[in-house]
Amino acid sequence: MDPHHHRASIHPGDRLIVDPDQVLANVAMAMERLDLDTSTPVSIEEDGASLDELVALVEHLDQGPTLTAHTLNTAARVMNARYPEELVHRPLPQGCDLRRLFHVDIDEHSQSIARAVFNQRLAQHADVRSTEVAMDLDGTTPQQRIEVFMAVFFLYGTKVGALRNRTGIR
Repeated sequence: MDPHHHRASIHPGDRLIVDPDQVLANVAMAMERLDLDTSTPVSIEEDGASLDELVALVEHLDQGPTLTAHTLNTAARVMNARYPEELVHRPLPQGCDLRRLFHVDIDEHSQSIARAVFNQRLAQHADVRSTEVAMDLDGTTPQQRIEVFMAVFFLYGTKVGALRNRTGIR
């Protein structure tokens, strides 16, 4: 794989080779782009990580906690750099339901975990470690771990949109 290309995986024949670090970099880049322009369409699948890459990371490489921790820490880093601390650290309300807002197919348990870890991360100043997230994901299936990651990504987009609307920062 070309280290100077944003591609995170290749399909030689019937195999899939994934560069986990590039997947994480692509997710961070998509999150930064979303912060710069919330009207720009950002797709997890096209701009962050394909479903095959997510399955490889979460199911085959057991990197679900790492993926979610990275996404939480990137969200905090991006928001803290642009928006007032008191607004960034304010938790998302319990009624923030991604299924109603975006019509995404995420089960209630996955959404609850995502909202809890998102709010926990925003309440603290230090990065969350993947071992901490692993405890929150304990007992979840690989599909639920992918859903938690996706929910965190969507919660980030929701929070950034609210912050931009509240502050007028463009």
